[in-house]
Amino acid sequence: MSVDPWKVYSGNALAALSQISYNNCSFPLARTLKVTFVSTRDNEENVTASQDIEANISAFVRRIRQLAPRLNMVKMSGGPDPMERVDVTYHYFGSLTTQLVQITSRIDISYGFGRAFHFLNADAIRNLTYLASTFELGGEQTVQLIRQNAPTLQYLHVAYRCVNISGIIQDADGSYVEYPRLETLEVYRGYDTRTPQRYIFDGAVPFPSLRRLVCVNEYPFGDDLVLFRGNAATLEFLQLTMTRELAITLPHSNTFTATSHPKLQCVILKLHPSMMPVNYTDDPEIIRFMMDIAPDAAVRKISEWCVNQLPPPLLSLFSKHTSLQVLDLPGMSLSIWDAMTLIQSLPLLSDIHAAVPTLDPMPDGVTARNVVTYVTSNYSPMGTRFRCWHFGCDFSRRMKDKVKPFLLLALACPNFDYAAAVDYEREKFAKLLEKTIDTAAYKKHAPRLRRLLFGGWRNNLPVSK
Repeated sequence: MSVDPWKVYSGNALAALSQISYNNCSFPLARTLKVTFVSTRDNEENVTASQDIEANISAFVRRIRQLAPRLNMVKMSGGPDPMERVDVTYHYFGSLTTQLVQITSRIDISYGFGRAFHFLNADAIRNLTYLASTFELGGEQTVQLIRQNAPTLQYLHVAYRCVNISGIIQDADGSYVEYPRLETLEVYRGYDTRTPQRYIFDGAVPFPSLRRLVCVNEYPFGDDLVLFRGNAATLEFLQLTMTRELAITLPHSNTFTATSHPKLQCVILKLHPSMMPVNYTDDPEIIRFMMDIAPDAAVRKISEWCVNQLPPPLLSLFSKHTSLQVLDLPGMSLSIWDAMTLIQSLPLLSDIHAAVPTLDPMPDGVTARNVVTYVTSNYSPMGTRFRCWHFGCDFSRRMKDKVKPFLLLALACPNFDYAAAVDYEREKFAKLLEKTIDTAAYKKHAPRLRRLLFGGWRNNLPVSK
């Protein structure tokens, strides 16, 4: 729904909603109201001092409630033009957005909401269960809104970059804030070159019921692990971007042990850009901890590790996580032989995101003439869950060098049916794939290999059990 605030202030928006064609119209099943504020400065002229703007705003919001009586979510984006009349914009726009938010207990305030967030009447907004907001937009207003809804919030998403968010943990009087019902906390920090602040929250247990914790780009509270405190018994999902500082701090805290998090089902580990191979591949303790952060049964996805080659220590550590389902290592290059070793070790692995595997170095005694026989004799069948390899473009490799590794992988893994090339290479890749299948070395296995041409499992073609 696109809304021009000036039309609301003047009453024209209400008039439009009240036209005869809308009189008997309602949306009884609508659950979400998505509002994009788009100001047209030409409409300023229609707003005069004699108008009862507050009454027009209230009537407009009441009409929205009548049209969609079961709304349980309001999403707002956009905002006033900074050049608009300040007296009207910041007072009345705050009133409009506050009343819209009061329709429901769930709000999502998107980036682009702008300075008008400062004028949201946070004190009038209570009993929220869901709040998603970009922190820079409102500063202290955001802090107040989050804190006063702490008793009822069940979901909190905070995105920020250059501001201090310690206020969601501790108020101005030094008292700690508790979120007894919060089950999902997502904290997204924009990349910031400044040194992270230090925090001390001795004894604070703000999130005792947390089930899902996501920290993207950087852990927000330095070496104080307050987000992990008091929820070991409830935490089920964890996504962390590992910085070097966090990889050093967590091992000494004994936060994660083999039995500390009995309900933890899924861990997604991502690597911060600062953790380049030169910083961590020579530090076996950091590598080991990053792989041991959760019990083996919990690690289902390892994602965005910034490595071009897979060092032997990481290969062996990946292999130990037998619950791993997705290995997402864009840009990483590994040999087809290392890939098959991984797939053999990981019975639940279904997807790999990485560069096209290489054939070199070949095992002793294996040549281009006998490689098909070698694979079918020594590796097939294996990896019955493995189905898909996603790869990007690589201009340093000839297309024909990209095809053979996937044909060999298909011979080893009975359900591998999808080599996902980038769009502009897909047609060329498929043609060369078909041409190579018809050569003497692969023709014997043509019925099986041709399934790669269609992405068999993604197109409902039969797969091996």
